[in-house]
Amino acid sequence: MTNSKPILIVDGDALAHRAYHALGKIIGNNGLSVGLLQGTISMLASAWDLFEPRAMVVAIDSRLPSYRNELWPAYQAQRDPFADDLVAQLDALPGLVAAFGIPAIRIDPWEADDVCATLVALEEAVGGPSLVLTHDRDAFQLASPQTAIIRPLSGMSETELVDPAGVVERYGVTPQQVPDLIALRGDPSDNIPGARGIGQKTAAELLQRYGDLEGVIAHAAELTPARAKAVAESADDLRRFRQLAVMQADLPIERPVDRVPNWQAGAAACANAGMGRLAERLAQRM
Repeated sequence: MTNSKPILIVDGDALAHRAYHALGKIIGNNGLSVGLLQGTISMLASAWDLFEPRAMVVAIDSRLPSYRNELWPAYQAQRDPFADDLVAQLDALPGLVAAFGIPAIRIDPWEADDVCATLVALEEAVGGPSLVLTHDRDAFQLASPQTAIIRPLSGMSETELVDPAGVVERYGVTPQQVPDLIALRGDPSDNIPGARGIGQKTAAELLQRYGDLEGVIAHAAELTPARAKAVAESADDLRRFRQLAVMQADLPIERPVDRVPNWQAGAAACANAGMGRLAERLAQRM
């Protein structure tokens, strides 16, 4: 019988970057920057208390170029290089998470998004519920009757739960249509330009009318002249943009077993990493 408690799937890089920029430069008692590590571990502990999952898993981005870079060389090319202290903490994060007995999964050359999607697929295959903790709205494509997206709004003190109805309310499309929406409207954060002159509202209206990207392309001649030209002339690129947006759900990962974090071992690892006060708080947990 499937455990009725959800698995909590965490986009580790999404939380880590938010912690890094929210907390600023915090120096541990070892003289190294620890803000990213401290903020991320604190949010993981709070998330465990808040959602009481059967297990927690943290997805980690590969540091290698993915197939998305091959499909679209400009993919994420606009992003500034990471600061040295950010890179150092990102490199340290998987080991620190693992010290708690929490799986930190990195599969080269895939992104954390794809790890999350695969974990969701594994859970849904056995009828289990999932919660995906991330700031990334691309993850809305994973929402289903079994899976909800949790977006932290202010650390973990305020969160937003997005289910399939929430995706429709927010974007006017279903979760399955989210990659089509991204392809049409574009996504500046990933340097995906979309179709010229088609924003989110228009893209949603077109998908409501024609079902998916291929439907929009097939009926391009029915659009206004400017939109018809934009879709027809960029059809191949739009298909490529959709491929960029789809989270891959077939990575070589096994379904995680039920597991409670080892707070004492994690506290010791935090102390070794220069986060004495955080270690003290964690050591008091049962």
